[in-house]
Amino acid sequence: MINQMETMRKYLALIALTLFIYPVGPLSAQSKRYVIDSSLQVPLKDGTVLSCMIVYQEGAKWPLPVVLRANCYPSKQDTIRAQYVADSGYIGAFVYNRGKSRSGGSFYPMENDAADNYEVIDWISKQPWCNGKVGMYGGSYLGFAQWATVKKVHPALKTIVPQVAVGPGIDYPNPGGIFVTYSLQWLKYVRNNHYLDDSTFFNEKKWSDLNTAYLLRGFPFNKLDSLEGSGMDTIFQRWITHPGYDDFWQKMTPSADEFSRITIPILTTTGFFDDDQRGAIHYYNAHNKYGPAEGVRQHYLFIGPFDHAGGQGGRRRNFIAPYKIDTVAMVDQKQLVLDWFNYTLKGGKKPAFLQDRIAVFAMGENKWHYFPSIEKMNRDTLSFYLPSKDGETLLTKKKSGRKPLVFSFDAADPVDDTIVIYDGSSSLITEGVFRKKHLQTFSSEPLKEDIILNGSITADLWLSSGTPDADIMISWWEVDADGKKWPLSHVAQRLSLSIDKQKAVYWKENEVHHITLDNTPWICKQLKKGSRLVMTISPASNIYWQKNYGAAKDVSEQTLLDALLHELRIYPESHFSIPVM
Repeated sequence: MINQMETMRKYLALIALTLFIYPVGPLSAQSKRYVIDSSLQVPLKDGTVLSCMIVYQEGAKWPLPVVLRANCYPSKQDTIRAQYVADSGYIGAFVYNRGKSRSGGSFYPMENDAADNYEVIDWISKQPWCNGKVGMYGGSYLGFAQWATVKKVHPALKTIVPQVAVGPGIDYPNPGGIFVTYSLQWLKYVRNNHYLDDSTFFNEKKWSDLNTAYLLRGFPFNKLDSLEGSGMDTIFQRWITHPGYDDFWQKMTPSADEFSRITIPILTTTGFFDDDQRGAIHYYNAHNKYGPAEGVRQHYLFIGPFDHAGGQGGRRRNFIAPYKIDTVAMVDQKQLVLDWFNYTLKGGKKPAFLQDRIAVFAMGENKWHYFPSIEKMNRDTLSFYLPSKDGETLLTKKKSGRKPLVFSFDAADPVDDTIVIYDGSSSLITEGVFRKKHLQTFSSEPLKEDIILNGSITADLWLSSGTPDADIMISWWEVDADGKKWPLSHVAQRLSLSIDKQKAVYWKENEVHHITLDNTPWICKQLKKGSRLVMTISPASNIYWQKNYGAAKDVSEQTLLDALLHELRIYPESHFSIPVM
């Protein structure tokens, strides 16, 4: 088998040696030729040098606007991506994070992006090939990197297009305060060498065995890196000491004050089934809340039935089980981004597709809708109150005098209650949730008319706990008149981080707390007349999640010996709300 990493190294070494003209396309139709310079170096003030590649069409006249990707994933595909923007009259630029490709220093994810990228843009803006206008785009980590960059907006930065942007401390690596075992897998992928450690990252058996051993043998989470076999991982250990959304995570992206100074045009893209949707929406909401009117007016949101890849212009899937995605949803996002750059960097027309500040696709109705703001999207909110017993019907009105719902489970139970994730490429949960050992399920009466759910389902819970802490999961479904289940949304939450998201607050026995779970994934779907809404409550027990045994101490230090018998009481005021378009 060809060693892909060695091939990539040779390829990158080749283009790093020289400035040359690179023909693309079939030999019979080589109509486009490019200048590719991968020998550039960006000097930082602390002496570190970052590697840079630029691409532009042969014969292009300098200076040109520059489209930048600040990248921690070196790949031979980078040249193709740069050529794509070069075809539209830009210079495509890639600058690699510290410790990546030929860049000096070490890669500390999410810690240096803000300051480094400001210096990168400053350097680019002073090059003879740049006309003083820089735009940024990219997805996932690259989406986060753009938000880090605008903590202090450089005058040359005219726009950003953050796609499916990771939200540190929000959706990764600890959504709801619960760390995911994937965080260690990802760290090995991006930090084992200067490129990408594919052989380790894609060894599914290795990671499945590791995660299973951790959960079923009752090890502490802070030993996961040692169990992996490479010894202590300093970044992993640093992360797990910050389970809450504290200053460690907050300082990586704009503060309220920094959001208030962001006036450049922004195009945010994400998808209903995007694992990092909540990060993308966090930035969008924060900018709308704290940003100046000039900036908010120019911030557009594009959201539809896409997973993490599809939400950043990658492979779009017509089927994300059980959903068949209508072709009307398949907007050419790559062209949309180019049109956006033409609008913001060249003074062209605003992309015709962006008819208003929010574009959202309604599944089932199979139609794009446009709104000026989240506040003006919906016409109604439907509320459903929890009954007193498992299996009972959800109520549309609060009834006083009812007993609290009791939910019990033993944290020592070694059951593997893992929820299957479709293809490992989206956060859409399967019917496996209904096979969980510890589960309570509630159903509404049949809907009397079609409705369109649009936005995030919110749960307001009044509850008490017999233990200091617990991790719970809630999911919502549509069950149609034929009995088919359609997953809508779900959320997992650590109770000790539900009152103060920054630090753990351990619960006193039988003390009642009101918590609001409003960070659930946004979905827009037509729910049919005769369908029922179903809600489930279960422990968040999964080989891909950190295990909480319930003790009043750091969950990363807990073992099976700390396991407690949980009893949660959920009081009659508890309800969830459905936003209706």
